[in-house]
Amino acid sequence: MARRPRDLVRYLDLRPGWRAFIDPFILNIWNNPERLAFHMHRITGVITAFFIFFHIISTSAPARGGWEAWLEEVANLDGITPISILFYIAMGAVLFHGLNGVRLLLVEALALGIGRPEKPKPPYIAPSLRGFQRRLIHVVFALWIVLWIALGYVLFLT
Repeated sequence: MARRPRDLVRYLDLRPGWRAFIDPFILNIWNNPERLAFHMHRITGVITAFFIFFHIISTSAPARGGWEAWLEEVANLDGITPISILFYIAMGAVLFHGLNGVRLLLVEALALGIGRPEKPKPPYIAPSLRGFQRRLIHVVFALWIVLWIALGYVLFLT
């Protein structure tokens, strides 16, 4: 039996694929800071992993040319260079990942800001997003921005 065009469209909409992969990233995150923090924690974790990998490779340079060559190479990295900009981005990722990790430890290990369970009523807003946890997410974002700007001042202007 052949499928009708309407059934085929419904089937194509329900099948997993690139859209199923992208959909979690295009959810409405502006009114849900916990979702934004979740996605940023994942992205900054990947950036941090790449930073650690490339940092290990770059600090193994003494094995290739000796410590003197490596120190000379590092000494020539004055001012704003592509390497210093990448380092600044990586340090911002490390800062956010660390601060949000501390928030997650407070929330998940110590159960701060979880609240009492409630019977879900539409439109469902999690009790944890109404109180302490929402303020804690905002504190993490504010502290991250302040520390990242301070790091940029130290890295580029001093």
